[in-house]
Amino acid sequence: MSDYSLPPRSTLLAGMTGSGKTSFAFRYLLNAPVAARFIFDDRGQAANRLQKKHVGTANECEAALLSRWIVFNPSRMFRGCLPGTEAGENALRWFCNWCYDASRRGRGRKILLIDELWKWCNTRKLPIELATVAVEGRVENLELVTATQTPEKIPFSIRGSATEVVLFKLQHAKAFEALDELQLPGFDPAEIQALPLGSYVAFNRISGAVYRGRIF
Repeated sequence: MSDYSLPPRSTLLAGMTGSGKTSFAFRYLLNAPVAARFIFDDRGQAANRLQKKHVGTANECEAALLSRWIVFNPSRMFRGCLPGTEAGENALRWFCNWCYDASRRGRGRKILLIDELWKWCNTRKLPIELATVAVEGRVENLELVTATQTPEKIPFSIRGSATEVVLFKLQHAKAFEALDELQLPGFDPAEIQALPLGSYVAFNRISGAVYRGRIF
């Protein structure tokens, strides 16, 4: 089912707490015409807000494919799954690999959402399974969506592969330094700092288009 002609697609969402980035991510998943939605949901936030049932084993992930929603809580398969632990890294690696494999089995667009990705990897260590999704996911029509308060903590190979960047209100200089590396068309840190909560500026790095809107 692989298709090397597909255009790349990867989305980075960034904004301070309460700015609207997570709401945007969930609405994006709800409205996108996709074959499957994969969510790495270690805190249970996505399942609660989307009113979806968690899955916690490989068999449950497979069964959930029929519903097009796979909201994975890794705590059952990976005991002690916490940020910065080997179990946490192994959980992310397993899920990324499973999502990529599942995407290879059928046509249609798929989305993998990982919130606050920096908790599970860092700028010095990037799991190969995650890198495969970020760099080669387009071959299987699998889009990586990440949302974060701290874009500077996201490995550049992930930030740099983003085709769309959606920015909500941000304040700290390190975040702007990391975003400046992406050479976003029309990027103005002063505009991002002044955004009201719920407002965003979206940059398409392929077409150069810039969009402005509100999520609430």
